Amino acid sequence: MRWHAAILAVGLFGAAPAHAGQVCAWLVESNKPDDVRDLALWLQSDSDIDFFLKIAGKGIVTESMTAHSPSTATFVLHAGEADKPWGFGSSFEAPGTIDIIAELHVMPTDIFSDAPTPLLTAFTFHRDVPAGETTPSAVLARRQCKTVQVPER
Repeated sequence: MRWHAAILAVGLFGAAPAHAGQVCAWLVESNKPDDVRDLALWLQSDSDIDFFLKIAGKGIVTESMTAHSPSTATFVLHAGEADKPWGFGSSFEAPGTIDIIAELHVMPTDIFSDAPTPLLTAFTFHRDVPAGETTPSAVLARRQCKTVQVPER
């Protein structure tokens, strides 16, 4: 019976500790000169969190083109501080679609490895842009907040 307790203790203390934290994300659209639509991803957390960010989705899509900047990066959020880890701009003439997915993954042990990393959470930003729209909608700028198990540093 004692060895069961020893195995349980090793299992509990050998695992990486984590705590629940809330992470919020929003995507701000703006117009830049020369009909460029600018996208800025903002994140904020109620606790310090480091993670591996993957940007996916179709990007900015119109009848005549698709533009995107899928990327990956390591990132650190500090409790209570909003930060912009990703931005992208492209020429854009409505109608079209904006489709961006921000995935937060566990920080890899080796940043040069292609091994998959566990997903903490994902935020999806998708909207159809109607023909004739000249001022970006604020719909994607509404905060999406999710509780995640935040690995301890």
